[in-house]
Amino acid sequence: MWPKKPEMQQAWIDLPPRLRVGDKTVRVEQHLGSGAFGDVYKVRDEARSKVYALKDVLCLNASQVLDAIREAVTLCQISHENIIAIKGADRFVDNQSNLHMFILTEYCAGGNLNERLARPSSERINWKWMSQAADAVAYLHLNGVVHRDLKPENVLLNRRGNVKLADFGLAREYIALRRVDARRNDGSWMQMFVQYYMDSEVGTPYWLAPECFTGHYTEKADVFSLGLLFFAILERDYKESNGKMYYGAFKRIRGVGKVGLGAAMAMYNPETDIAFSRRAQGSRDVQRLVIEALQYDPDDRPSAVELCNKLEETEDLDLEWLFRFLSEDST
Repeated sequence: MWPKKPEMQQAWIDLPPRLRVGDKTVRVEQHLGSGAFGDVYKVRDEARSKVYALKDVLCLNASQVLDAIREAVTLCQISHENIIAIKGADRFVDNQSNLHMFILTEYCAGGNLNERLARPSSERINWKWMSQAADAVAYLHLNGVVHRDLKPENVLLNRRGNVKLADFGLAREYIALRRVDARRNDGSWMQMFVQYYMDSEVGTPYWLAPECFTGHYTEKADVFSLGLLFFAILERDYKESNGKMYYGAFKRIRGVGKVGLGAAMAMYNPETDIAFSRRAQGSRDVQRLVIEALQYDPDDRPSAVELCNKLEETEDLDLEWLFRFLSEDST
């Protein structure tokens, strides 16, 4: 039996206007939003007037706080132009004796990709988002980090519209902090992760690979989630939940409605497949790559590095076609 769902508390109400995070004193300027694992704020470093994002996780498991902080500090060493830079982590006790974990990161003014997908974008922009996301995931895997929570809401955009992956490698720690009885074994932890999503206000975990529902997963689960992300970019299919649109890849199950592709494979039929509609963007080569990433068997999916390289090849093919087209048009 799964543990009871913890209450979703409004942690941000209790925060003072000035906070200490590591070696920085920041002033809270704006509450940006709430997610499954905490609240996010726009804050400003008082010493340098630099803007950051601050994630606040209300901790139900105090014994895991130091482990989570150590993990966040370790991830500070990750450096890639398409991955959010973690600037520090700290703990905080509010005036009601609630324990919080703070994670300070760079600030992205462009919002998240899930919000951006509600508006049209060009083929070139789509390819840029896909290429940058694939490059970032490939980098994480080469450095022994599995993202575990790759979805449009965790893909942020900076002021120039470039991708910045957020919350990489921290999903396990968030679960440990938000559930008193979270376990550390990979299999039971992933089952806890899935159940937490199902029990929380976020709804069904639309972006997880099928193997995540059994608790046995590798970095290839990230590749599946990357394929779901690409499908969302090209197809713009979505499901509404609690008045919000969530973009992804879905299958309609009779008597149930729209279900995330990974959940449909795991819970209904392993042979479930998906295809792009005629309205979808992207060349046939790009769409074929996406379908390869969305295979049920992890061994049938490319690695993140292979996916990244194949995306680069599709750009070369598109540019070659464009060059021939322009040459023929000028004669």
